[in-house]
Amino acid sequence: MAEQENKPPEENRSQQAAPPGGDKPPAPESAPPPDEKPAAPAPGPPAQEAAPDAPEAPAAPPPEPEPEPTAVVPIEVLEAKRILQLEACTRCGECLSWCPVYDQDGREDILPRAKAAEFLSILKGQHGLLAKIAHGAGDPGPLRRLLGKLLGQQEVTRERIEKFVRDLYECSTCGQCQIVCPAGIDTVNLWEEIRAAIVAAGYGPLESQQALVKSVKSYDNPWQQPRTARAKWARRAKKEKLIAGVPADISKKPARVLLYLGCTASYDTNVRQVAVSTVNILDALGVDYGILGNKERCCGSVMLRMGDREFERIAADNIAQFNSLGAEILVTSCAGCYKTIREDYERVGKLELKVMHTAQFLRTLIESGELSFTTPVDKTVTYHDPCHLGRASRVYDDPRFIMEHIPGLELIEMPRNREYSRCCGAGGGLKAGYPDIQNKMAQARVREAEGTGASELVSCCPFCYQGLQVGINAVDSPLVARDLTALVEAAMGLKPQE
Repeated sequence: MAEQENKPPEENRSQQAAPPGGDKPPAPESAPPPDEKPAAPAPGPPAQEAAPDAPEAPAAPPPEPEPEPTAVVPIEVLEAKRILQLEACTRCGECLSWCPVYDQDGREDILPRAKAAEFLSILKGQHGLLAKIAHGAGDPGPLRRLLGKLLGQQEVTRERIEKFVRDLYECSTCGQCQIVCPAGIDTVNLWEEIRAAIVAAGYGPLESQQALVKSVKSYDNPWQQPRTARAKWARRAKKEKLIAGVPADISKKPARVLLYLGCTASYDTNVRQVAVSTVNILDALGVDYGILGNKERCCGSVMLRMGDREFERIAADNIAQFNSLGAEILVTSCAGCYKTIREDYERVGKLELKVMHTAQFLRTLIESGELSFTTPVDKTVTYHDPCHLGRASRVYDDPRFIMEHIPGLELIEMPRNREYSRCCGAGGGLKAGYPDIQNKMAQARVREAEGTGASELVSCCPFCYQGLQVGINAVDSPLVARDLTALVEAAMGLKPQE
């Protein structure tokens, strides 16, 4: 019975049924006594229940997405001399002692010598002879990859390039490394051209910097403000009686001087004093000038520093607009605008007017006797050389000349001044890409300024004003950030001293 209990019912029945002409099935071994109830039939095997659904096998993981192909960095974007400059770097490490970003981060990979070596390696890995032997025209494949290893060829992966891009943009393009480089490498233009190659290959700029670029393309300013609000500062300043009247539109009333205010002084309410003071000075001196108002566009400096070739279109449009006005001089209080329009526009087209920074223009008026100072300004100040005005354009003396002529004003220099001036970190896209590093750089400059005992930190650039103010706020410094034009305005007796 035990054997039968373990067989399915169908099998039991087939064994109990006598086949035709066959033996009968055997009788049971014993019958129950007559006074006992027949025993219940031995239970057969339990009826089979529907087996519960077996647990489903875990779904196979979705196939991993194919890695993005490694885009080739176009070498043709670079001038030939840039390749020579990369080779010329002796890896001496002089830049290590001076780089203001390295002072705050301390990673070897962000040093100029490290970036030069890595980019050169990337270029050789994608364009060199060994690269062509090892990689061929397309995907290297296992055999060519093995051959590359045997030849000592380091593979250039997308991850490697993206790592380099992050290091490349952790830089304010201040130019300090160029000043101290024993090989005389033109590092600023080198970094900007490398960034252009990186953007052309689709790797840059950084995500945190893209809003600046998109804003310039969409609104003609990096601050995501409408074009129609560019001249709003003037209407508001007139209403608040900070200026006598809105400057004339030079496109409607031709003038000798075009006052190009730039985006930061036009849109940032914390920096509009630069525009207000400049207008009051020119009005008081009777200068024949005008502004473009809402027709003024960004100079394109942001695009150039980020590596976006849209800069060339912006520069061409501005050159055509400036040349159509018939003005003789373009004056700007922004160091970045000055450097971009005066030096970088030359690569795109010819300007038919002279470009001057406000400090240069005011110096000519002092020397000609048209500008004199009648009101003492009893303050002790220190001066911050903007990177674009100082190292990039070599304008060091004009701001100091003006301050020396202001009665009562005492100028105390910081230990690092002129071509060794410590960068505030506001330029080159660093503030957008690495705001914490910019903050630390500004703090370092503010602490240096505090060491002079000055009460005010003077500069000649709205961008530096923004950057230095970050540091002043961060350390709760008693220093007051001031633009040079505010001191001139006070010395002319146009406003009470603050």
